Amino acid sequence: MKCANCGAELRTGCVYCSVCGAEAQIVSDYNLLEDDFLRGLLQEKKKKIQSHKAAGNGKQKTAGKSKSAPSGKTKSGRKKKYPTWAVLALVILAVLLAGIVLLVTYARSNSYEYQMKKADDYQSRNDYRKAEKYLRRALKLQTDSLDARMRLAEIFLAQEQNDSARKFLLEVLKLDEDYSAAYEQLIQIYAEQQNYGAIQKLSGQVTDEDILELFDEYLPKPPRSDPKGGIYQGETFVELTGEGDCEIYYTTDGTDPVQGRKYHTPILMEPGKNTRLRAVARNQFGLYSQETEEVFQIKKQKPNPPQVAPYGGNFYTPETIVVHIPEGCTVYYTWDDTVPTQESQQYKEPIPIPEGNNVLSLILVDKYDMVSDVLRCNYIYMPE
Repeated sequence: MKCANCGAELRTGCVYCSVCGAEAQIVSDYNLLEDDFLRGLLQEKKKKIQSHKAAGNGKQKTAGKSKSAPSGKTKSGRKKKYPTWAVLALVILAVLLAGIVLLVTYARSNSYEYQMKKADDYQSRNDYRKAEKYLRRALKLQTDSLDARMRLAEIFLAQEQNDSARKFLLEVLKLDEDYSAAYEQLIQIYAEQQNYGAIQKLSGQVTDEDILELFDEYLPKPPRSDPKGGIYQGETFVELTGEGDCEIYYTTDGTDPVQGRKYHTPILMEPGKNTRLRAVARNQFGLYSQETEEVFQIKKQKPNPPQVAPYGGNFYTPETIVVHIPEGCTVYYTWDDTVPTQESQQYKEPIPIPEGNNVLSLILVDKYDMVSDVLRCNYIYMPE
């Protein structure tokens, strides 16, 4: 059997329900549908009772609250006290939050990457003043930053503040003497100022061949010597050539070629001397190239014997002998079959062929006092 009030199963012999305490009433359970229907009604009734109780409690609380003292105070008018641990927890939480905010702010203001990012943002918007501010902060955080210095130089160049840009570019080269982009920017600045001397001075500190190519437009190449220095026999002429419209200046006594003679024609290296040739090229910007230096050791060479006409033979009528003498040379001769010297007869005009069978002996002495071999010619003059 089941309790008529709550539907719980009644124990055999019990007068009251062991679940809800209601007086037991005998209900037949032979009909299963009636039993389930009854249980549903009882549960629905129980829910309604519980909902009414909850509503009543809510009204009582509302009524009690309306009659109570203002928030934070008790009914007697005193302030409501919160537990000490709760107040302490709130204080700690507030301090932690403030600390987190301060840490984030500090981390940002002391982050090199953050400053560079902000500078990039402002530079992209052409706000150079703010970009400069962040780049300078970045430079304080990372004093050896090449990137920050190059960016500052770019900003000043964009504002045509060349002197400020030059300052940072030179700082970059002090930190890295092979920073190609810094050289490019400096060359551009000096070229705009027509300060070609500064370009040449800047090139003097470069050792990298690839970087030196950046200066090609402004610096003349050293002149080339043909032939190059060495040991040669006899008179040797040296040609100097340069690139473009360069002028070439040279000296042969070892002095500074910038103060030397302007090159026009091949240079004679005199025999019997060691000659130090120094030469430079000067371009349209007034800049001088690096120096070309060659040393020539020219040995004296015995000259060829003189040339005569006619060159011996039989003659039956009067005839004269003509000697062809190179410039700067002299010819001496004898008719007595002896070896001529510089004390012998000097040739000055055509020589008449004497009568009979005679041998003319000649020598040539060049301007370096070098004497040729003896030339002998046999002349037979038999007048008719």
